[in-house]
Amino acid sequence: MKQFLLLAFLLIFSLQTQAQKLVDPTTVTIARDEYGVPHIFAPTDAGVAYGLAWANAEDAFDRMQELLLISKGLMGKHSGKEGAAGDFFAHAIGARELVDRLYDTDELSPAYKKYLTGYCEGINAYAAKYPKEVLVKKAFPISPKDVVTAYTVAFAALSGVAGAVGEAVEGEFNQKKFGLGSNAFALGSTMTTDGNTYLCTNPHFLIEGAFSFYEAHLCSEEGLNITGAIFQGGTSIFMGNNKHLGWGHTYNHFDGVDVFELKMHPKKKNWYELDGEWKKLEKRKVWLKVKLGKLLTLPIPQTTYWSEFGPTIKSKNGKYYGIRSHAYQRIGAGQQFFEMNKSTNFTEFKSALDKQRIAMFNLVYADKDDNLYYLTNGFIPIKDSTVNWTEVQAGDSSEKLWTKIYPIDSLPQVFNPDCDYIFNTNNTPFNATCAEENDNPQRLPQYVDIRPGDNNRAERFQELISTKEQFSYDDFKNIKYDSKFPASSHFLETMEVMRQINPTKYPAISDAIQLLQGWKGDIHLESTSATILALTIDNIFRERKYGDEVFVTGVDVDEKLLVSSIRKAKEYLFKHHNQLEVPLKKLQRFVRNGKDYPVDGFSDVLMANYAAPYKDGKYRIIFGDTYIHFASFNSEGVEKIETLLPFGTHRNVEKYTDQLPMYNARQTKTMSLDKETVLKTAIKVYHPQ
Repeated sequence: MKQFLLLAFLLIFSLQTQAQKLVDPTTVTIARDEYGVPHIFAPTDAGVAYGLAWANAEDAFDRMQELLLISKGLMGKHSGKEGAAGDFFAHAIGARELVDRLYDTDELSPAYKKYLTGYCEGINAYAAKYPKEVLVKKAFPISPKDVVTAYTVAFAALSGVAGAVGEAVEGEFNQKKFGLGSNAFALGSTMTTDGNTYLCTNPHFLIEGAFSFYEAHLCSEEGLNITGAIFQGGTSIFMGNNKHLGWGHTYNHFDGVDVFELKMHPKKKNWYELDGEWKKLEKRKVWLKVKLGKLLTLPIPQTTYWSEFGPTIKSKNGKYYGIRSHAYQRIGAGQQFFEMNKSTNFTEFKSALDKQRIAMFNLVYADKDDNLYYLTNGFIPIKDSTVNWTEVQAGDSSEKLWTKIYPIDSLPQVFNPDCDYIFNTNNTPFNATCAEENDNPQRLPQYVDIRPGDNNRAERFQELISTKEQFSYDDFKNIKYDSKFPASSHFLETMEVMRQINPTKYPAISDAIQLLQGWKGDIHLESTSATILALTIDNIFRERKYGDEVFVTGVDVDEKLLVSSIRKAKEYLFKHHNQLEVPLKKLQRFVRNGKDYPVDGFSDVLMANYAAPYKDGKYRIIFGDTYIHFASFNSEGVEKIETLLPFGTHRNVEKYTDQLPMYNARQTKTMSLDKETVLKTAIKVYHPQ
């Protein structure tokens, strides 16, 4: 009798627990295609979110957990000092406090909170089933607030706040830094041979880690049906297309983070002067959990502060710096992506944008109604344009303490230009279409475009777009796969000494100079000239400490530096490859699961990849052409979708068709939004339970 009562109790408890759950996993279907891409079907949006969390965890649970651990202050417990830096950053910007304060306001809608609940149920269910894969035991269960906090931390970091915090700790500041990455372009119907509207989404980002890309298709009976890419642990598609519209993002360069040196009281500790009055810093202590060795975790006390300027850091030099950005003041990025995913026309899509919840990124948009839209989106502050904001500012006056950002309609943008194309390759936002229809740079301050000008990719795109009056779909795809430098490259003009140098002056490297001078401007796997070029440029960049910005500004290279760089390149090739003429495919590699593979592409060509020294005379791709997405729309909706995720690193990738050889062959895979078609061709169909 007692056993019967116990069983009855357990059954009732189980039913009650299930009743409390939002999603029944038996109603969620995951269909894997031959490439391993999960197509997730469910009656509700929340059910799809559950399936996305589960599928992503199956493939890359370790990477999914990284930002979630930071959001809970547990990354240091997992990965030691390096992880603790992320925990410190999340604490410094007050990410969790912000979420706690705004979560139950109108910043987030009930529909999105429900969606987040489904997502958390999915990832928690996976963690419960596979507890050995949980990186830190106390991290689970994950709550919706944890996910929102992770979004807040991620976008603040991507916006440059993390870099400013790190520099404030050291008390050493460089001028504004620039991120890498991405192409996006679209053609309207008058520019295409079949009268369709074409979109290319092509982010260049990290190959591994939390900011690597994951591909998925989400489909519910509540109007969600979209395919595209997310970061690991993303809850909605970041860029891609649904039946009606699509968009891509590229990294933009505006000054949205400013640093202020506070004037501290000479005697009273933690008091600073503002507008002639003394104010007390808010002191914020935290105990960072830092892993030391395999078994030991120590609590390390740290202190940050809060001033009128925002998060405030006491540097190693004893000075106090306030860091101001709008990126740590809003929490709705995930919701905005969710609303963009479900939009069915430009009006709905624009309504989502108008809420201004995403801290950065250019946007290139196209739809079935033949609309084209370019926007340099972001939290761009309204501030005194006469001030040199690249420098640390004095923090004793509120005159520079900006509080507002430009609304969407005031930002650089282009809508339906008559020349019927738009693009961005991380170049100036004031060159997004034909010259006569670009936005006017004079109407906005210079800090809206802090890396003005065009890079090689922009120059090459415009060179290609001028070759035809109309483009076939294949012509359009070939633009993205182009690997040539433009004939009018400003970057190459500043390296003109490369063409002018006399090989006979340097007999020891004359063969290397001649090989370099024989380069025809194209990059491909079999090219030996591209190899010597890559190594020479790498040596120049290292010597001058250049970054990606010089593809816009140009380089400062004289004959002495060039000769030195060529000599080092030749020595490297003979040391590691025993010859001068080495095809690019033997130098440039992608490493996955202990194996390495040849990789096409090159720095700042449209087929862009960026490499760093690896081992055995090879260079390893660390950043590059991480996701490719083409869509063609007719008046009824999307007609064709082709994608490629060439650098897939999830643990199950070897079980599916490898997309990297397709990348080198300039090929793509076909995607479908039709449930019946997907299920008919899937190689694995299952429920997440």
